[in-house]
Amino acid sequence: MPGRKLLLVTVDPALAVLLPQQLAQGTDFTAEVAPPEEGRARLTEMGGRIDATLLDAAVPQGPSAWGPMLREAGGGRPVLLLGQATDEDRPEVLPPGISGRVSRPIRLPDLVARLHALLATFEASPEAAIPLGDYAFHPAAKLMLTPAGRRIRLTEKEAAILLYLHRTGGRAVTRAELLGEVWGYSSAVTTHTLETHIYRLRRKIEPEPQAAKLLLTEEGGYRLGA
Repeated sequence: MPGRKLLLVTVDPALAVLLPQQLAQGTDFTAEVAPPEEGRARLTEMGGRIDATLLDAAVPQGPSAWGPMLREAGGGRPVLLLGQATDEDRPEVLPPGISGRVSRPIRLPDLVARLHALLATFEASPEAAIPLGDYAFHPAAKLMLTPAGRRIRLTEKEAAILLYLHRTGGRAVTRAELLGEVWGYSSAVTTHTLETHIYRLRRKIEPEPQAAKLLLTEEGGYRLGA
């Protein structure tokens, strides 16, 4: 099942093999690997389809040299540093371009929790733009932009539906799960409420709502198209 995508920038052969394997087993993240000199080009090539970058602190010239470049190439998306923190290099004092740090040896639950926190902060920021199909989705502004610059305004719930489906990395989300995450477990909210919002949302963002390509119906739920 597709997951949220990371780019791991490292010169450590063991880390390049082991960390992607660990992430692929039981987390909602997958990781591609690039050496530092290819990281910027890879992020630019992916055009926003990478959710965050993991930067090995052992890269040549150090994270201060690579952090700003990777942050810019990733459209402001988080850059998480993987490396030991010392008294002189405290976790709260981060190199330029770095969003946060996880110390090595890496504990997978700590890494995943830190990534989720950084991504939630980024998605709530005004500059966050998430590629969805042909659109740029701005969750904080509740706005979809077409390549031609046309603005599609979303309601709070419509934006929340799209953001949650994006966060699941393309997997199908059941109606019950989506109701719980977007509306909470209120007895006043029914499946009909969700279906009405999906219907209205498709009329806004799908050129042919009856043949949806972005907001897809799966058996028992919904997911985003590739």
